[in-house]
Amino acid sequence: MSTQTPISRRALIGGAGAALLVPPSPFRAAPAQAAAPMRGGQVAGWYRFRLGAFEVTILSDGSYELPTSLLAANQPREKVLALLESNRLPTSTRTSHVNIPLINTGTELILVDVGGGPNWQATAGRLTDNLVASGYKPEDVDKVVLTHGHPDHIWGLIDEFDGSPRFPNATYYIADAEWDFWTGDAAATRLADAFKGFAVGAKKHLPPLADRTTRLRPGAEIAPGIVTMATPGHTPGHMSLIVASGTDSLVVSADTVTHPFISFGHPDWWPSTDLEQQVAEASRRKLLDMAAADKALMLVYHISFPGLGHAVREAGAYRWVPATWMWRG
Repeated sequence: MSTQTPISRRALIGGAGAALLVPPSPFRAAPAQAAAPMRGGQVAGWYRFRLGAFEVTILSDGSYELPTSLLAANQPREKVLALLESNRLPTSTRTSHVNIPLINTGTELILVDVGGGPNWQATAGRLTDNLVASGYKPEDVDKVVLTHGHPDHIWGLIDEFDGSPRFPNATYYIADAEWDFWTGDAAATRLADAFKGFAVGAKKHLPPLADRTTRLRPGAEIAPGIVTMATPGHTPGHMSLIVASGTDSLVVSADTVTHPFISFGHPDWWPSTDLEQQVAEASRRKLLDMAAADKALMLVYHISFPGLGHAVREAGAYRWVPATWMWRG
């Protein structure tokens, strides 16, 4: 009968490493080992694919951290933590990516939201750099669609140095209700104290572009194959986009859904960042139901880059299925 003690993987790795540590010969000095400095940074944040006759480039504006206490205001904290832990996610903060689509229709270049600009968060504001890395320049953009007025979607509109538009040749589009909310007094009045700075920033970035901005009704066409869909609740005039070319379609969800497990598996959990939470839930269910029924590709802004995948019905709710296909040139 064997009495040997099983060897753990950690012990095996440690033992193998120790066995390889042969001391230098006493007759010659060991060669100097050059330091290997950490480089930091990542590759350019853009991802390109074909959607029918369109070409879509997802641009990363970077990411930022949010406390997980904001994920579900109407649920017990321990229930939220259990869900995060079961999916191997951090329980104190979550990384919110910012994935922004640039749609080339063949005749126009259409950017949907502009990120937070270089001075909002140290880990965000990368949109312009990634736009250039992807082969375009800010002056190439023909249209900018603003889904809603939160900082990570509009604070990249104006150059902070000279007050000029960052996308100088573009025309701008926003929902009528959204424009009224942010440029009037409603935002400063209705937002919680933690978010009142959003109103100050919106009044800095939106009014300078008033004469170049078209205010939209729900269902408006931005370009052939690109129409808006009212998805209020996150903000009063929040909108998503439906992009269709040939037999392909893409749902640009903006902030109707924001989390791969909560938004899909628990659409009745209310993020604290939704202003009108019951309305936002109804919009979330409507959008997910449509995306699942149509088997449409979805772009979700605040999950891991590039944020592309599908909604699948499951157990009375939905499941997020990340897309795994690659670029087709």
